[in-house]
Amino acid sequence: HRDKKRDKEKVKEKEKAKEKEKERDRDKEKERDRDRDKERERERDKERNREKDKEKDRERERERNKDQERVRDKDRDRDRDKGKDKDRDRDKDREKDKDKEKEKDREEVDQNKEKDDVEKEGEKDREKIKDKEGDKDKGGDKEKDRDKEKEKDGDKEKEREREKERDDKKKKEKRSRTPPRSYSSSRRSRSSSR
Repeated sequence: HRDKKRDKEKVKEKEKAKEKEKERDRDKEKERDRDRDKERERERDKERNREKDKEKDRERERERNKDQERVRDKDRDRDRDKGKDKDRDRDKDREKDKDKEKEKDREEVDQNKEKDDVEKEGEKDREKIKDKEGDKDKGGDKEKDRDKEKEKDGDKEKEREREKERDDKKKKEKRSRTPPRSYSSSRRSRSSSR
């Protein structure tokens, strides 16, 4: 009878031990699940952080590009201003040249006027002398008058030719000062054909 009791107790103890074992296994499984969840969460956090870092890098890159663009714009503006200054200087030089040219023309006109005045004075003097001589021999020498008239016409013709030569010379000087517009484009086409 005692043996039976002992056997029953042993069986009960074994069952208890088995139950404890199962409990322990369940706890371990839960622990493992918890660890797995934590690991997954950690991975997710890492991924999130990686994405954030990438976004920050992209933002930094965008800012860098903006800065570079700003610098490029400033350089472009500075170059454009330099170009404008050069153009302004070139225009000033051209204006100075024009003023010099006008001054020269004015001087020439004044000289020509003086020459004409002197010639007119000479003619008036000749006329007076002629009138005096004409009074003496009353129209005796019409041929002389004709010769003098021809001489006058010849002088005027020479004067006109001189004027024309002066104008031509001025035009040539102007042309030699300013290079032809086609110069740069012809140079360009020549260099590209090479």
